[in-house]
Amino acid sequence: MSSVYPRCISLLAVLLFVYSTPVDAQTQTLAPSGTTNPETAVSFEPHLALDNPALANDPRFASVNDFGLVNHIEPCDGCDAQPSCKGCGGCCHSCLCLLPEAPCVDCPRITTLNPNYNISIFGALTLDMLYNSARPVSPGTPFFLASGSVADLDQQTFDTHARQSTLAAALSGPRFSGFQSGGLVMAAFYNDAIVVDQYGFLPLQAYGELTSSNCRFAAGLQFDVFCPGAPTVLPFSVLNASGNSGNAFRGQLRLERFIRPSADRQVTLQFALSEPVATTIDPLFRLSEDNGWPNVEGRIALGCGKLPTASPDARRPFEVGVSGVVGQLRTTLIANNQTVADVWGLGLDFYWQITDCIGVAGECFTGQGLGTYNAGVLQGINLDTGEAIEASGGWLEVFVYWTPCVHSHFGYGVDDPKDSQVTPPDDPVDSGVIPLGRTKNQTYFANMIWDLNSTFRIGAELAYRDTDYLALPDNHGLGFQTQFRWSF
Repeated sequence: MSSVYPRCISLLAVLLFVYSTPVDAQTQTLAPSGTTNPETAVSFEPHLALDNPALANDPRFASVNDFGLVNHIEPCDGCDAQPSCKGCGGCCHSCLCLLPEAPCVDCPRITTLNPNYNISIFGALTLDMLYNSARPVSPGTPFFLASGSVADLDQQTFDTHARQSTLAAALSGPRFSGFQSGGLVMAAFYNDAIVVDQYGFLPLQAYGELTSSNCRFAAGLQFDVFCPGAPTVLPFSVLNASGNSGNAFRGQLRLERFIRPSADRQVTLQFALSEPVATTIDPLFRLSEDNGWPNVEGRIALGCGKLPTASPDARRPFEVGVSGVVGQLRTTLIANNQTVADVWGLGLDFYWQITDCIGVAGECFTGQGLGTYNAGVLQGINLDTGEAIEASGGWLEVFVYWTPCVHSHFGYGVDDPKDSQVTPPDDPVDSGVIPLGRTKNQTYFANMIWDLNSTFRIGAELAYRDTDYLALPDNHGLGFQTQFRWSF
């Protein structure tokens, strides 16, 4: 791996002025230790709540996987350079170095009423600064662009906020009958609907679990089994409504099974019964309700290649998964007219580490009624007819690690609902109302990420967004975001 670094040194002077912070666990995917994964962790070896693949899947919660990172560092292969910091071996980089420990305090353990449990508090303090040449929905958490201005009025926006900061507690309980008990509680500083883009306290994860070497049972608020991947982008929206389906968080009962036919193969089976309506993204989802039975989600994944043993949340060089969801939504329209819409979706996700420094990841989906799964440009039901809206889309990302501490991510995402099925907008559109009739949304992105050390990250991202409407003016524009994150 050391042979790659000399070819990258000449680029560092250009890279350092766009220090970038990842919003995901992919930060160290290609580091020598082979640590956390950005997308689907089909090679997950469960034993603690912190190793939950649902968290490793999503770039918004990288701080979960920061624990234990620097304690599993291996020297760069074939490198005879002197260590550049204390505690590291081989050719050392700042993001891989051990930091001085905080001073000891009396009784550092959090006391619980139940003496069988320990609690670890962690999280991240994040500042996002966003400029957009065309008004996004929402300015601080872009999902798509508002319709264009008929009168050619100004649309540029600037937003600075810390809503992406997180506070979490990992629970580790007793081991019994071959299972390790545990759990996780995590929240961000959004209000009860992310698209509203206001401060509040929003639960993201709240579940208990029982894990063993080959299976896992979990119950509570969790991420979707359907389409669990996520690209490495800075916004909290992670290309939702622009090709990244799934990644919503909802009440769920989940069972997972891990089968290892050989040391370099693993098959992961996942099954879940979940809440049909996730209301934490868009308040309009609340216009529909369940039809008396849960959604059924499932996924099967294959991981190939040697699994690094240095970290329990490492991933294999090649992974591919197929997922699906079925369910129903009931909508009561004017004059007590009630409709029931079938919900279904099929997704494919993959990850491929091509070389030590280059890789590709992506996901695609098709289905109908997937608005609560962040598809159809957040449109699942036609609000005039109550019928499900069909949609297809996906995203693709190429990532390059210039060094283990500096990496870039380039990608594209598109979400394309069926034009004839979307809800026509009101005429005229009321001020402050999110416009309806979105027929296509696509995003191009490029970012730079720099991990100064294991706790501090800085990031910058350039994005181009293009949103089409059924009856309103289309819109397109550039967005630039910088981010500063302290993980603790």
